[in-house]
Amino acid sequence: MRMRVVRAVARTTFREFWRSPEAVFWTYGFPILMAVVLGFSFRPGPLPKVPVAVVDGPQAAAMVAALGHDDRLQVERLDAAAADRALARGRVAVLVRAEQPAVLRADPTRPDAELARLLVERTLRDAAQGPPPPLAVEAETRPGARYIDFLIPGLIGLNLLGAGMWGVGFQLVQMRTHHLLRRLAVTPMRRSEFVAGYLAGRLALVLPEALAITLFGTLLWDVPFRGGFLPWTCLVLVGSFAFAGLGCLLAARVRTIEAVAGLMNAAQLPMWVLGGTFFANERLEGVMHWAAEVMPLTHLNRALRDVMLEPGTLLDVAWPLAALAAFAAACFGLALRFFRWQ
Repeated sequence: MRMRVVRAVARTTFREFWRSPEAVFWTYGFPILMAVVLGFSFRPGPLPKVPVAVVDGPQAAAMVAALGHDDRLQVERLDAAAADRALARGRVAVLVRAEQPAVLRADPTRPDAELARLLVERTLRDAAQGPPPPLAVEAETRPGARYIDFLIPGLIGLNLLGAGMWGVGFQLVQMRTHHLLRRLAVTPMRRSEFVAGYLAGRLALVLPEALAITLFGTLLWDVPFRGGFLPWTCLVLVGSFAFAGLGCLLAARVRTIEAVAGLMNAAQLPMWVLGGTFFANERLEGVMHWAAEVMPLTHLNRALRDVMLEPGTLLDVAWPLAALAAFAAACFGLALRFFRWQ
C-alpha cells in the first residue's frame, strides 16, 4: 500500500468535507442546535401533573375534593361519554368512578397508566379518615379505548409523512444530482406539469399503504373503523398532498444528498416527537404545546382518530381537511416558485 496515495486521498476528503457548508452544518451545527433546544425544553423543573378524569355522579364532588389534595394530580370532572373519550385519546391517564368501592380504569399498556393509578390510590388512602377505602381496578380492553387503537391512526399519519418527505422530496434531489432533471429541462414540459405528473405517480402508492396499515390493525387487534370510508380516503389523500408539498418545497433548490437528508430530518424530527403519533400532545404546555398545534401531522392524526375511533363524518373533519389543503397549496406554490432543474 502506498501511503503517499492514502494521505492524498485522506487530505482531499477532509478538505472536501469542510468546503461543503451543508455537511458541516448537519454534522456539527444541527446536533448542537437540537441539544440546546431540547435542553431548554426538558430542563429540570417541577414534575408534570398526571391527568385524571372523575366520572360525573352523586359522589363525584367528594372524589374530586379528595384527589385534589395531591398536587401531582390534575383532576377534571367529566360526564361518562367525555371521560371515555378522554381516556381513549390519551388526554387522561386514568378514569375514576366514585362508587362503592371506587373503580379505577386505565389501559395497562400505556406508559403513564401505572403511575397514575398508584398516585390515585395513595391520595385516596392518605385522604381517608379511617381504614383505606376499597378500590377496584379495571383494565381498559374495549376496542376503541386501548393504546393500540390510539396508535394505528398515528402510524398511518406517520407513514404519509415519510412517503411525502423521502418518497417525493428525496427522490427529486436524487434526480437532480444524477442530472435527470437537467435532461427533462430541455423538453417542452413545464415545471408544473412535471411536478403534477410526478406526484400523481407517487401518490398512487399511498392509498394502498394506508389501507394495509388499517386492515392490519383491524384484523389483528380488532381496531375499530366506525366512520365512513369517504372521509378516511379524503384525509389520506389530502394528508399525502400536504407532506408531498413539504417534501417538494424542501427539495426545490437543494443540490446535494447530504443537504436534503438534513432538511428532511430537521422537518420530520419535531413531528415525530410532538405530532401526537405515540402519545397525546394535548397535555403539552407552553412553547411545546404551541409547536405541536401548528404541525400538520397533529391535525391529520386527530382527524384520522375521529374517523376511525368515532363515527366521524366528512363534516366532522372539514376543518382539518381545509387546514391540510391550505398547507399543501402553500407548499406547492412556493415549491413551483423556487424549483430548479439543476
